[in-house]
Amino acid sequence: MMQFRANHNRAAFNLLVVAAMLIALLAACAPAAPAGEDAAAGGQAQDAQTTITVWGWPAADVAYQSFVADFEAAHPEIKLDIQMMPSADEHDKLLASLAAGAGAPDVAMIEINFIDKFVAKGGLVDLLQEPFNAGQYEKEMVPYKWAQATTPDGRLVAFPWDIGPATFFYRRDLFEQAGLPSDPESVAELTSTWPGFLDVAKKLTNPDEQRWAIGSASDVVYSNFAHRNLFDADWNCAVNSERAVQLLTYAQDMRAAGVDAKVSNWSAEWQTMLGSDSIAMQYGGAWFGGFLKGWLQPEGAEWEGKWGIFEVPEDPGQNWGGSFLAIPEQSENKEAAWTFIEFALARADSQNKMFAAVDYFPAYIPAFDDPMYQEADPFFGGQQTRAMWVDIAANKIQPFITTPMDAQAEQIFMSYVNKALDQGLDPQTTLDEACIEIEQQTAPDKEEALKLRQ
Repeated sequence: MMQFRANHNRAAFNLLVVAAMLIALLAACAPAAPAGEDAAAGGQAQDAQTTITVWGWPAADVAYQSFVADFEAAHPEIKLDIQMMPSADEHDKLLASLAAGAGAPDVAMIEINFIDKFVAKGGLVDLLQEPFNAGQYEKEMVPYKWAQATTPDGRLVAFPWDIGPATFFYRRDLFEQAGLPSDPESVAELTSTWPGFLDVAKKLTNPDEQRWAIGSASDVVYSNFAHRNLFDADWNCAVNSERAVQLLTYAQDMRAAGVDAKVSNWSAEWQTMLGSDSIAMQYGGAWFGGFLKGWLQPEGAEWEGKWGIFEVPEDPGQNWGGSFLAIPEQSENKEAAWTFIEFALARADSQNKMFAAVDYFPAYIPAFDDPMYQEADPFFGGQQTRAMWVDIAANKIQPFITTPMDAQAEQIFMSYVNKALDQGLDPQTTLDEACIEIEQQTAPDKEEALKLRQ
């Protein structure tokens, strides 16, 4: 019986081989399909598409969805594979893939806190070179944003996406409960100086009702040093400057007055307090408006119309945050990747659709001409928030210094700021000590970057 099965199987196999040979012969003799024919039989149109992988983090996916139909209509030859993950994971994965020489996407999103790591190291294409020629857009970009992605030897390793003209966000209803005026003009007048800000903060704070003016007094310092001016023009530590000492003194006054909740931004406790009406004012870039409208707003909460913004006291030309898009050298689809980046970031229409969707404020200056920037925002009680952010970005942010060492220096600097707040330490002495550690810890990166600058 086993012998019969073996013979039977062998015969069946031989028949299959013969059949396969006949099919192959017939296929070889068949006439070729006409050139350009949409072959449902062969999927030739699908094969002609180039798929590019795009990495990022939420809410970039929502931003992309705002214009992706336009892109697909303009470039049917390019298919997008958009992959979102937590920001820290995306940056770690990108750094690891660049170090390994494999595994990188075609397009990578890079946040301002991480850009220095990529400026100082290799692995990303120079967008100033052929076939990208990104230099044609330099004068149309906010200058400081372009500089942040430029290496010391003049390469552009990432293309500017958004900036973060910064303001304080405030709860109109909590101001009214404290007996304060809540209209933006009056609030701006009351908070035009840090001492005035402190007076307002004292009236807003009521621990018995679990309400504090701000989450952390450290925001007073951070508002002027986020990602910039941590070093001077010669790349010597500058966080012990007269201005830094003055701001830390103001922050200590606020901590002593008990007006801050002593919670860290982005912590679970901070998010809970913000959602439970326990924090009345919060420093943030323009993008923070999108966070308020989206994932920070508690389920069932009615926040529309309850928020407003005002400029940072004494020096309103502030910026916090922003991001870039880059093309890893590993990409095998560099031209398609550049087509996507150019369509997304160097077109006013795309930039403004993303801004309307998630409040990513464009680094692309021509986008500011759209009438939407003069419109009232219902979420902010009809305030013309975009007009204020344009004014800050275009007229009030002064040139500042960025270096490849900024992210590490900022971490050290703010740790000393928090130590001075927690322990009541002398501001000048504390910041002098911060500079010593910054110089020590950033020395290797500084040495590497200086070689490129020479």
